[in-house]
Amino acid sequence: MPIPKEILYLTEEDVQQTITVAEAVDLAEKGIGADGAGNVEGDKFYMDVNDDGFIKPFSGYIAGEEYAFVKSFSYFPGNPTKYNRPTTCSQVILLDYETGLPACFMGADWVTGLKTAASTVATTAALARPESEVVTIFGAGTLGRLHLMALAERFKLKQAYFVDIVPEVAEKCSAELQEKLGFAVESVAMDDRKSAVRKSDIVFTVTTGSQELVYFDWLKPGTFVARLGSYQEVHLDVITRADKVILDRWKYVSPRIPEVIQLIEEENSLERVFTQSGPILLPEKQLGENQKMRLLSSSHWEFGASMLLFCQKFIEKQKPKAWDKHYLSSP
Repeated sequence: MPIPKEILYLTEEDVQQTITVAEAVDLAEKGIGADGAGNVEGDKFYMDVNDDGFIKPFSGYIAGEEYAFVKSFSYFPGNPTKYNRPTTCSQVILLDYETGLPACFMGADWVTGLKTAASTVATTAALARPESEVVTIFGAGTLGRLHLMALAERFKLKQAYFVDIVPEVAEKCSAELQEKLGFAVESVAMDDRKSAVRKSDIVFTVTTGSQELVYFDWLKPGTFVARLGSYQEVHLDVITRADKVILDRWKYVSPRIPEVIQLIEEENSLERVFTQSGPILLPEKQLGENQKMRLLSSSHWEFGASMLLFCQKFIEKQKPKAWDKHYLSSP
C-alpha cells in the first residue's frame, strides 16, 4: 500500500452519499463477526470534561485491513440552550496500517448513527425471532429513522410504531417512512405507548432522555428489547428480569450501567448475562432457543470494527471523486 502523502477530507455530505443502509448492515455483520472471532483490536474510554459533558475517544483495527481508525465523540447536553450548537459531535481519522500516517479525516455525526443502527440490526437479526413483524421505536429523530430503515433490511415487517416526546416529529417521521418502506408506520402518543409495546416483537429505545419508557409487564413472551439511548430509558426490571441480557464488552458497561450493577449485586443473576455480542453472529453461537424466551434484552453496543469498515468504504468510493478538491496538506 502506498505511503499516504495527503489526507482525504470528507464532509458529512460526502459521507451520506457514499453508503446505503443495506450496505451498512452487511458491513456491520462482517465487523461484528470479526470482533467475535478475535480479529479486532481497539479500545475506548470516557473523559469527563465538565459537570455534564464528556469526550469519548474510540479506536479500532481489524486484522488484515488497510486502515485503523480513531474516532472522537463528544456529548455536551447544554450546547443547544447555551450556544445553539448540537449536543453531540463526532469525527474520524483513518490511519495507514503500515505507517500510522493519517489518510483520511471525515465528519462522523451521520455515520455514527448509521453504525449504531446497522450494528443493532445485525445483532437483532441473530437474537430476535426471525418471524418478527411488529416493532416499536422510541425516538423519531435520525437514529430512530435509521434503525427502522436498517431493520427493514433483515425482517419482513408489517407494522412499526414511533413514540416521541414531540408528537409532530413522530408524525412526520412515520408518514415519510411509511411511503419509503411500503408498510404501515404510525405515530403513537406517549400516553398510549403501552398498547404499541404490547403488540411488538421488537422494541428499540434510542433517545437522550431518562424517563422509564418501557415496563416488563408490557412485554409479550419472546420480545427482543434493545436499549440504546444515553440514559436509563426502560424500567430496571426490563433488564433484571430478562431471560438473557446481551452486553457490549464487560469492562465498558459493568461500572456505569445501573441494571448491570444490580445484576452484579444479585446472587446468580450473572448466569443470564452475555458480554460482547460479536460471538453471537458466528454460526456455532446462534441462540436458537431465544424464540421461546420470556424476554431477551440488550444494552450499550459499540462496535469499532463496523465503523472501520464503513470508513474504508467511504475512501474506496469517494477517493476518485475527491482527489482534486478534498485533500489537505501533506502530513
